[in-house]
Amino acid sequence: MPALAAAALVTSACTPSNADAGPQAPAFAVASPTPNPTSKWANRLRIVTVGDSLMSGYGLDLGQAWPTLLADKTHVTLTNLACGGMGFVVSGDCGTPYSGLVPALAALQPDIVIVQSSSNDFGEDPDDVRAGTLTTVQEMRNAVPHAVIVGLSTIWNDDADVPDEVESTSEDLQSAISDVDGTFIDVGQPLQGHPAWMQEDDVHPTPRGQQAIEETVHAKLSDAHILH
Repeated sequence: MPALAAAALVTSACTPSNADAGPQAPAFAVASPTPNPTSKWANRLRIVTVGDSLMSGYGLDLGQAWPTLLADKTHVTLTNLACGGMGFVVSGDCGTPYSGLVPALAALQPDIVIVQSSSNDFGEDPDDVRAGTLTTVQEMRNAVPHAVIVGLSTIWNDDADVPDEVESTSEDLQSAISDVDGTFIDVGQPLQGHPAWMQEDDVHPTPRGQQAIEETVHAKLSDAHILH
């Protein structure tokens, strides 16, 4: 789809909605308004992202999270449902694991859903993580039967010593995405070897780290012919 010149319309998680138009998501999410046929938004791809604090841009200014950078670059309509502390099993700042965001997906009916496995699930029972991932992704498919569902592998920090759970949680998501005929993308570790790209907590990326994630995700989505 040819890119449009105007900036992307971006909404974020855990923010009450004041929109009048279109179906409303639950209170923790802001729904993108339904465009009129003559609207400049009418021909844009509608993307929803689901993830944790790496995706929400913890500690940064609004607009510095990688999904927003991606939306700005590719001129799509974005609703970012990412929330700190959450995963497929663990409830985060929004009080729910990813499964609690499924009603928002059903209301929004995006063209593309991007969901990422999370290090927040590290330390949980592996069987629970696997089952929670499979169930949640299937619920997503049921909620948005016509959307492209994209799964992204777990991202760790700048440390070269990557925990085994990075691979296991990523594999759980890969299996779940395969079951719903989605596309799984291994984004590798774009922060690895770059301590300057991490905030002082060594968990959350700086604006430069977010840019590195966006560049990697964008390249992978382009290679998969999902987003250009």
